[in-house]
Amino acid sequence: MGNYNFKVDLKGIIRLLSDNLYSSDKVFLRELLQNAADAIEARKKAGIPCPEPKITITYRRTKDGAELIFADNGIGLTKEEIHTFLSVIGQSSKRDDTIRNSYIGQFGIGLLSCFLVANEIKVITCSIVEGKSYQWIGKSDGSYVITEPKKQIDAGTQVLLKLTGAKYQFFTEQEIIDDLSEYGFLLKLPIFFDGENQKRIVNGNFIPWRQSFSMADEIMSFGEQVFEETFLDVIPLIGDDIRGYAYISTRQTSANTPIRHKIFLQNMYVTDDGKELIPKWAFFTRCIVNFDDLTPNASREGFTKDHKLLKAKSQIEKCIFDYFVSLSQYDVRKLKQLTQIHNVAIKSLVIENDQIFKLFFPFLTFPTSQGILTGFQIVNASKKIPVNYCLQVDDFRRLSPLLEGTESLLVNGGYLYDAGILQKLPKYYKNVKIAVFDNRSYDNLLADAPVEQLREMQFFLDYARQALEVSHCGVSLKKFSPVSLQALYVQGEDALFQETMDSNNFSGFFEGFDFGDLEDERDTNMLYLNSDNSFVQSLGQVQDAKLVQTIIQVIYIQALLAGHYPLKGTEMEIMNRSLQKLMEYALYGSDMEGI
Repeated sequence: MGNYNFKVDLKGIIRLLSDNLYSSDKVFLRELLQNAADAIEARKKAGIPCPEPKITITYRRTKDGAELIFADNGIGLTKEEIHTFLSVIGQSSKRDDTIRNSYIGQFGIGLLSCFLVANEIKVITCSIVEGKSYQWIGKSDGSYVITEPKKQIDAGTQVLLKLTGAKYQFFTEQEIIDDLSEYGFLLKLPIFFDGENQKRIVNGNFIPWRQSFSMADEIMSFGEQVFEETFLDVIPLIGDDIRGYAYISTRQTSANTPIRHKIFLQNMYVTDDGKELIPKWAFFTRCIVNFDDLTPNASREGFTKDHKLLKAKSQIEKCIFDYFVSLSQYDVRKLKQLTQIHNVAIKSLVIENDQIFKLFFPFLTFPTSQGILTGFQIVNASKKIPVNYCLQVDDFRRLSPLLEGTESLLVNGGYLYDAGILQKLPKYYKNVKIAVFDNRSYDNLLADAPVEQLREMQFFLDYARQALEVSHCGVSLKKFSPVSLQALYVQGEDALFQETMDSNNFSGFFEGFDFGDLEDERDTNMLYLNSDNSFVQSLGQVQDAKLVQTIIQVIYIQALLAGHYPLKGTEMEIMNRSLQKLMEYALYGSDMEGI
C-alpha cells in the first residue's frame, strides 16, 4: 500500500480566499505590512540591532501597469525558511505559541493574498543570520523557483508585484497611500511611500495615549481627525492590553444605525465593525482602540470569540459605565446635555442596568399630557397628583385631551423602552405611585351626567344603544373634558377576545363550551357622550328613532377615527350608509320614507 500526498489547486485556493475569506482585494496591502512589521519585530527579538527600522513601499508606473515593491529591513529568510514558509500553504514562521503573540500575522496564508491582484510574486530576501540573498518567484499556477539574485541586498525582504489591467486601475498611487494610511495608522514603524507624485511617510501620527501627558483638546482633535466629525466628549478606554478612546457623538443616533469604529490589533487596523467588542447600548459612541492580546480570525478582519474577547468587551463596557458615574458626581450639566441628545440610547442602557437607572432617570425625558417632562419632574408630580402611563402611543393620543384642565398626569409609555422604565420606577422611588392607565382609570375622568339631562335624553340613549348592539358597543352619557369633545370611544379589555369568538375562526374548536358567564362579565366597548357638549345636549330633542340610529352611528365612527382605531369593513359600511341617510334627511326633512 503506497502513501500519497494531497494535491492543492492553488488557483482554487486563491478563488476561495477572494470569495469567502477576504472582504476586499486591498487586504494584500495589510498582509504585506504585517509581514514587514513582523520581520522587523523578529529581528528585534533575535537581539540583532536595527539602526533605523522602517518599511518602504515603492510605486512606479510601467508600460502596461505599475510595479509595487514592499521592502523591510527585518530578519530576512534563509533558503530553508523560503522552502518552509513561502512555498507551503498554511505554514507560518509565527506558529509557536510562545512567540505568536508578538506578531500580527499567524496563519501562513498572508502572502497568497498577493495573488488576488497579481499573477506572479517575486520575493528577494537576505537572512541576517546567513547574510546571503535569494530570489523566490511564485506563480498563480502553483509553481515556484528559487535562484540567487544578480545583486545582493542588505538584510531584509523585498516583495515585488506587477499590477496590470483592472487591478492597476483600481490601485492608483493615491488609493494605495490611503489604504496604507488606514492599515498602518497606529504602527510605530515609519511607513515610507516612494511614489512618482508623492514621497512621504504615510503614518507617524500623533497618538495621545502614547504620550506621557495629553491635553483634553489634543485628544478631542485626535478623534475629530480620525472620524471627521465633532464630538461632545471623550471616554478613555484603558484595560489589560487595551488603549483607546470612545468619542460621544453630538448627533442623535439609533441602535439600528451602523456605527463605524477603528479597531486595531497590535497597532494594525483590523475592522470598523465593533459589534464584537463595543457594547450594543453604546451606539452613541465612535471608538478608536488598540488591543494587544486578542486572537484574530483567519481573515484578520475580525476576532475569535474566546475568553480574551469577552474580557476585553467587559473592560470596555466598564470604562464607559464608570465615565457616566463620574459625570453624575462631578459634571451634572454635561450629563444632562448628553442625556438630552442621546435620550433613546441612554434609555436602552437604563432598562438593563440598575445602577445606570438611578444615575440617568432624573435626566431622561418623556412625552406627557403636560408636555415633555424629565424623570425628576414626573417623580415630583407623583407626590401631588395621580400619574398614569399608557402602553401604546395611540392610547396616549386619544387620552391626552381628556386630561386638559385636570389634576392628573399621563405619560406616553408607547415609545421604545419607556414602558419598561416606568414599570421599574416604584422599585427605586418607594413613595412614587404610577400605574398603567386601564379602563378602571376612566373613573377619575368621567363624571356622572346630571339626572335631569339623563331623563331628557332617555329616548335618544335607548335607541342609540339598540343601534350599536351590532357593533358590540354600549352607549352612556358622562361628563368629561374638554367640552369640545362630543364623544369618547373606549375599547373593552376583552374586546379582542370577543372579536375572535365572533369571527367563527374557532367555532369548531370551541363548540360545546359554555361562555355564558364570561360574556356576562366581560368588559364591553363603550361610547361615552359628553353631557357638557352643546351638540350632545341638543340630541335630547331628537324623537325620531331612525334619525337617532343614523346620528349615533356617525358619532360612533367619528369617535373611532378620533381615537386612532382602525376601521374594518363593517365600520366603513356603517359610515357610508349613515352619511347617505343624513344627506337624504337634509333633502327630505322629516319625511324618512324609503330611507
